[in-house]
Amino acid sequence: MGQGTEPLASQVNALLDGKLVIPSIQRGYVWRRPQVPFLLDSLYRGYPVGALLIWKTTLEVPLRTAAVLQDTPTYDHPAMLLDGQQRLTSLAKIIRPDAVKVGPALDVRFDLRDETFVNPSAVQRKDALLIPVTDVLQEAPQFATLLRQSGVDPDHPDFDTYYSRLKRVHDIRRYPTPILTVESDDYEEVAEIFARVNQGGRRLSKGDLVFSAIAARWPEGLDTIDQFTDELDRENFALDREAVLRLTGLLAGVGAHAIKLIGPRISGDDLKRAWAETESALRSAVDFLRSECGIPRSAALTSPNVVVVPAYLLHRRKTRLTPEEVSGLRRWVYTAMAFSHYSSQVESKLDAEARLINSEEGQRLVDELIRRASGPRSMDSPLSPADLERRGVTSSFFTLLYIAALGAGVKDWHSHIAMSAQPMTSTSKIEYHHVFPKARVSRRYGNELTNSLANLAFISGKTNREIGAKDPAGYLPKIHAERLTEQWIPGEETWHVDRFEQFLAARREALAAVLNDMLGLPPYTPGAARSQLDEMPEDDEQISVEEV
Repeated sequence: MGQGTEPLASQVNALLDGKLVIPSIQRGYVWRRPQVPFLLDSLYRGYPVGALLIWKTTLEVPLRTAAVLQDTPTYDHPAMLLDGQQRLTSLAKIIRPDAVKVGPALDVRFDLRDETFVNPSAVQRKDALLIPVTDVLQEAPQFATLLRQSGVDPDHPDFDTYYSRLKRVHDIRRYPTPILTVESDDYEEVAEIFARVNQGGRRLSKGDLVFSAIAARWPEGLDTIDQFTDELDRENFALDREAVLRLTGLLAGVGAHAIKLIGPRISGDDLKRAWAETESALRSAVDFLRSECGIPRSAALTSPNVVVVPAYLLHRRKTRLTPEEVSGLRRWVYTAMAFSHYSSQVESKLDAEARLINSEEGQRLVDELIRRASGPRSMDSPLSPADLERRGVTSSFFTLLYIAALGAGVKDWHSHIAMSAQPMTSTSKIEYHHVFPKARVSRRYGNELTNSLANLAFISGKTNREIGAKDPAGYLPKIHAERLTEQWIPGEETWHVDRFEQFLAARREALAAVLNDMLGLPPYTPGAARSQLDEMPEDDEQISVEEV
């Protein structure tokens, strides 16, 4: 990365001359009027205002229309302004008000008396000692003339002071501006740099950058995408935009690295076609996840990337899967969720899975997908009760057990209404309850056992509040036996506080059996040899849960 310093006015002129252009990954001009006097005051006082970040590349980069009129570049590859657009555009609007293209010109005044910069009111514009900054920042202003026009003649007692202050305002043109120059033809590297330096309020993701670039090549694209996003939200299946763009990249033929969607190979027509396929594929995938996998809403996914493989496979097969592909894909979804398949190397894994879908089919395809999603574990190695120790609400197993409970038609312990009938949105949290209330066991057994997976059940918030901190030996016998069986609650001999550890052990056995059945794994046999490759992923805090 090159570093240097240039006079500020030279960079403003470079923007106006078309030597500096705005790449489409930039947002538009968004500064509010109060920000401009603040910038001028910092420059006037010599305070640091940040470097300009410039990108030089031989790539054909889609551009964003600047908020000021620019001359047409006279060479093929003008420099791209990655950071500093708001500052330079604001100054260009002041220095060259005739070049303003978007929004009104900026009328900022300098108060000769107290050396402040203001956006003047109608009354203040009549104040002769508020000098238009536009007049002062011209290339060769006549300070004495400006002062005489303001009623300050050379014999005025403050003439020399005011003259000096105007000269200091004019010196803003010579403000030494740090320039950082990136020379790269790697979109992903540049997008990462841009995301790190452009954090105004929140960190921009690569997905944000790609969506901005799409707008430059396909003007109605963002409206089309937003309409579909709203549709998914109404269906309670809002999806992370980066996961969606990874699917779009696969369908566009550039791979799961979504940043490649803004590469020179992809035209606006390509984006339009790929997005139409993305919508169709995602609708099919959401239907599959709901009907075949029992996943009620997007918040129940342990990773939004889980939707990509079903969407891509259903698109490639025109939604016509073989029976073994349907059952195998369902098992793959559960396996990918259980073992945190997309906790790392997301794009590389999706690219490999897309190649597999393009080259294989039937049982051979699903076996290989499941093998990959199983990670270091053998794809046929069952979960043991010990695998559920030290697992809580942040474990992917918690989400899978919730899905299993909904699939079994589990009902609330008091209302006897199916949990699946509870009102839900995309982000509705999973409601859960400590079978042995924390107040009863946490001090004696510690938080790890108290909050463990085997002590959690799915009930409504109202029922949880009604149970409160009651002793399980007192409240569980009053609950219908079928409700307890639905949630794999062991026998009443374990319902006493001094039997809490036995309760957990018995329920872990039941939960492991449920998970093995979901994952298509054989039943666990105590004492059976296990593969040395079998390792369990750490809990991931990626699920929406709510203790009620």
